[in-house]
Amino acid sequence: MLQSHAKMLRTDIAFVHPPSIYDFRRKDIMPGPISDVVPSTPVFEMYPVGFVSMLSYLVSHGFRARISNIASMMVMSDTFDVAKYLKNIETDVFGIDLHWLPHVHGAFRIARMLKEIYPDIPVLMGGFSASYFSDQIIRGHPEIDFVLKGDFQEEDVAVLLNRLQGSGSLESVPSLVYRSGSRVISNPPSSGNPVENVFLNYKILMRNALKYHDVKGHLPYADWINNPEAVTIIEHGCQFNCNFCGGSNFAYRNRYFRDSPVYRNPKVIAEELELAQEVLGAPVFVAGDINLAGERYYSDLFRETMERGITIPLLTEYFRPPGREYLFFLSKAFPDFSAEISPESSIEKIREFNGRGYSNSALEKSISNAEAAGCKKFDVYFTLGLSGQGERELEADINYAKGLMKNYGSSAMRVYSFISPLTPFIDPGSLIYENPEKYGFHITARNIDDYYNLLENGKRWVDFLNYYTDWMSRDDIERLTYRSEIEMIEGRVEAGLVDRNSATAIISNIKNYIDGKPFQKETNTYSHLSYLNKDIEWSKKHKITARSLLVYWYKNLLKMEKGVKEL
Repeated sequence: MLQSHAKMLRTDIAFVHPPSIYDFRRKDIMPGPISDVVPSTPVFEMYPVGFVSMLSYLVSHGFRARISNIASMMVMSDTFDVAKYLKNIETDVFGIDLHWLPHVHGAFRIARMLKEIYPDIPVLMGGFSASYFSDQIIRGHPEIDFVLKGDFQEEDVAVLLNRLQGSGSLESVPSLVYRSGSRVISNPPSSGNPVENVFLNYKILMRNALKYHDVKGHLPYADWINNPEAVTIIEHGCQFNCNFCGGSNFAYRNRYFRDSPVYRNPKVIAEELELAQEVLGAPVFVAGDINLAGERYYSDLFRETMERGITIPLLTEYFRPPGREYLFFLSKAFPDFSAEISPESSIEKIREFNGRGYSNSALEKSISNAEAAGCKKFDVYFTLGLSGQGERELEADINYAKGLMKNYGSSAMRVYSFISPLTPFIDPGSLIYENPEKYGFHITARNIDDYYNLLENGKRWVDFLNYYTDWMSRDDIERLTYRSEIEMIEGRVEAGLVDRNSATAIISNIKNYIDGKPFQKETNTYSHLSYLNKDIEWSKKHKITARSLLVYWYKNLLKMEKGVKEL
């Protein structure tokens, strides 16, 4: 009976998500505001959404797969034993994501640990950064057996599993990079249309969590259990060339897939939203600009969602300010919607040079139209460290960002502005990374081991930076980051978003942090130094479903466990 149970729990592949810096719980690191504008902590414990899509594809095609979010479990517990946990996973292949480069330290450390525990089990790596550095990884890191290059790897993973299980040769696995003696072999990509294989099935994710008795391992990020949110993606790649972005049109076409952007079928998006409502009853973040997909696209999408009776809250993102007609169409389909946009700079010339070509008046008109359409929250993100941006230009950004919040201080729609630095790395594959002189940048790390060493040896978040600019040194970036975030807190007070006592406490905490004095950590990894959780969160509305009740039950169980440990 025990043997059959063990066999049932064995998988063909286990997807493992590493922390950014493996030993963050032991090292004396000052991560600062490095993750202040994302739900996860400086450990970046949110795994890529591709994990859910690959899991969904494999399970629906008869494979056994699971997700093990090592990073999240390390954040949730200071005593979580990584090696002990990994020793209890029975699988034929381990898959480690190295999508964004800040995970390089944790990814290699986890891979080495797996090779020590399971010397004969292959370790597969994938993601944008793994793709970019695939030759260096295979040549210099024997703990990694394979890299799958590019995007849309759902089917390619299945092909690889079949080959490893004895059916055919590795030469027939599209996009695979591997060793053959002393040579590195890089197979060509598939010529098909792999976008049809992408599907984010949260029912399978939750079923898997129960099947493998591993809810924590399947959580998207540590705090997800307290405020679950789902994600859907309308496009892969991008229309634009923001010069610092590793997912830009330039980077995507040259490194990850032949076409950009590649839109998914609106009907499939609606099916995912319906599943998210049925399974989680949770709000959904839509990655990609629905408006720029065109009127025919969003008309089809909204018709499909209304026919299905989907009423969960939606967070929508925009690369250009959406117009009035679209916003009112959106509000009809989703009365409870929020929006976010990243103009990057308040100075139009700088904004355009960095890849966002629209005016401040267009931005302001769009925010006003969103308010009229019933938008609940509108987040506006500015970036520190851009081409052409010095201290004077940043001062203009601060004043503009504060003004946006103040203008809507009495509105039912909340407007939050954020300023955050380009951290910790300029993305490999981006226009700046490939041609830094043109953009006034100086890139100080070039190979995969350089980045590992930055994370291994750095003590403060500014030590991790792989760049400085003609306008800002590293010291400038650090100093101005703290200054801008303190100003943003003051702006929240002026707009009525934060009370004076809370603001004073936050600012005092930031100053203590800067001066190396004791400061209040919001969590065991102090996820947000400058902003409050409520600044980042956009909806806490959830519908009660049979499965969401399990989430709330598990949340209360974790609280009980914590209470018992503290006795």
